[in-house]
Amino acid sequence: MNGDPKRVGDKEKPDAKGAPELDRMQVKISHLDTLLGLTGEIIIAASNISILQRHLTGKAAEVDKETMDMVKLATLSTSRISSDLHHLVMDIRMVPIKETFLRFRRLVRDIAKKRGRQVNFEIVGEDTLVDKTVAERLYEPLAHQIRNAMDHGLEDPLERQHVGKDPTGKLILSAHKKEEFTYVSVEDDGRGLDFGLIREIAGEKGLIPPGAALSPDECKNLIMTPGFSTTRVATEISGRGVGMDVVKSTIESLGGEVVIESAPGKGSTFTYKIPQLSAVNITDAVIIRAGSGFFAIPVGNVVATHSIRKSEINTTMGRSESILYLDSILPLHDLLGLLSGTPLPEERQAESVSIVIIEAKNGRIACKVSEFIRPQKLVLIPLPEGFKANGISGTTILGGSQLGMIIDPFQLIAMACGTSLDANAYNPANSVEVEVERPAREAESDPAPAAGPDRQGGKPAPATAKPGLEAGDGLAEQFFVEIHDILKELNEDIFQLEKEPGSLPRINTIFRHFHSIKGNFMMTGFANVGAFVHEVESVLDRIREKTLEVDQGIVDLLLDAAKSLETGLAEIRAGRSYEINDGELLATLRSHRQHEAVSREGDEEGDAADLPFNFSSLGNLVFHAKMKTPGVYVFQSLLRLLPSFQESSLSAYLIIRRLTEVADLIDSVPSLERIEKGVVKDKIKIMFASRLPLDDINRFFKNQLQRHYFVGSFENMLMK
Repeated sequence: MNGDPKRVGDKEKPDAKGAPELDRMQVKISHLDTLLGLTGEIIIAASNISILQRHLTGKAAEVDKETMDMVKLATLSTSRISSDLHHLVMDIRMVPIKETFLRFRRLVRDIAKKRGRQVNFEIVGEDTLVDKTVAERLYEPLAHQIRNAMDHGLEDPLERQHVGKDPTGKLILSAHKKEEFTYVSVEDDGRGLDFGLIREIAGEKGLIPPGAALSPDECKNLIMTPGFSTTRVATEISGRGVGMDVVKSTIESLGGEVVIESAPGKGSTFTYKIPQLSAVNITDAVIIRAGSGFFAIPVGNVVATHSIRKSEINTTMGRSESILYLDSILPLHDLLGLLSGTPLPEERQAESVSIVIIEAKNGRIACKVSEFIRPQKLVLIPLPEGFKANGISGTTILGGSQLGMIIDPFQLIAMACGTSLDANAYNPANSVEVEVERPAREAESDPAPAAGPDRQGGKPAPATAKPGLEAGDGLAEQFFVEIHDILKELNEDIFQLEKEPGSLPRINTIFRHFHSIKGNFMMTGFANVGAFVHEVESVLDRIREKTLEVDQGIVDLLLDAAKSLETGLAEIRAGRSYEINDGELLATLRSHRQHEAVSREGDEEGDAADLPFNFSSLGNLVFHAKMKTPGVYVFQSLLRLLPSFQESSLSAYLIIRRLTEVADLIDSVPSLERIEKGVVKDKIKIMFASRLPLDDINRFFKNQLQRHYFVGSFENMLMK
């Protein structure tokens, strides 16, 4: 993200005065970090005021009623404000999981082609909102899961037909929310888990004693062991045993768990159950004292708190202690002893001991403490980078600015039970991250680089900057961000084209996406990438003129072209040189390429300044409607284009596209269709309507169009 508040594609809406108002803005990460910090401070302040109110209530005789009422009002107000601010910050970070899900369509398609699978890939619940961190971090585990489903789960078409199944397999990626959890599932109707084979492989690897009997649930846990795979020969897709352990550790790092359901011959479902993350690390906790230290235990991990008589504590061999709780024997530990190695000072005269029972995914234990203080809403302050304290996930500020330590139940139980601490185990301090949005990363292990011929005989050429904007320049980054956003829409439209191959509006939309991408690459100086996109446009021109039909081969070609552009964009933004050398893609383009549909010689037009607007019936209605709309101005503009390293038609197209951010296009000379086909000289004339007055329009032309789009001069005339 950058500090520019204007973003291409953001819609505008009129405010009360009739002027356009931006619907969205970009926000600097540093500003969001500051907002998160302030939110935490307000919550701490609200908690302190609440504590003050309780303190004063106990001294009601010493405080007058007016003062108590003021404190009570302050408590209610700060509590409401902190709660509203907390929920607002959470909403800012929530994004639809759709963007993550759609990235897997190409992965499924590519694996299906390589492995000879036939699969119907279905996405359900794509509008489910999740924290941005969750959406980003789910990509890798889901990619592993889908690869496994395609390679291990779904059978070959002939194998499926032989066992009475539809040759086309089913793969469903879904998401939904329930209570405070998000559920993400990958379901297939393939072979299901082979529990016998899992036991056999586990025995060969020495993970279980030979001939040991394992329950289905134990077999499910085994497949998430690092290095475990039921495939004896690794392929480029899977089989190296580094998938499911990554899935498990990633989901657990989000505080979630992996639930597996499988039936032999019917398929498997892998579900990730992930708790809702907070934009600020806020938790309801029970405050306790152990010796001279204060500690907070998340309420969700506290089973019970109570006092027991010393006679109720059972001692084994003079060392281990335990208690009986609800007919279950629980190990009893000294909390301070676990954390610091120094046990609590023994109070010889006390007949009872304060006990807190804690549980997490890895078990349940009871701990001795000195005193229970109170429940309280706390803000978790992560430990500094490089600093680690086993059993502690962070610090917090208690009432009266008292420093407290927040217990990590998972690690505490692991320490108590003598099990190893997994570096990837759940740690609330790591559960929230703020990341800059970056281009979608390809799921395939060896992404093909983008390809395209240069104009010197079709040789591969490195994508080096020409006269124009350089990679790394702030303005270039603005264009790169726009390319990234357009590529997202482009992939979705190509997949929709696969479902409706005869849709001319869809084809035109795809053409415009490629055209905009070409213009942005040209504007940033990467002319050979723009030339490659021009070859793709030539194929789309043939489709629009009905001399080429859309089939699976065309859809694959467009998807491969988009994939190459994504790869190229990532390389260029990283400051690396980029060569266009995908020979297979180039050959496919050449096989479909034809001369431009419109001959330039037959399309010579006169000077745009002397040619009239040629309204369509709809354009004529729009013109008259805008002329009669209060607060709307209609303009005619004449722009003179400077000679540049890119075609005038590209500059003209990008100018119109940028202008539509603040105006409604009525007509242009040449028409938009002819501009797309490259029929532009050195001038264009545009008629448009806007709520901006003439001075603001002139300022927009000067700061946006003249500065960035090779406009030499312009004239704007107000028609109303």
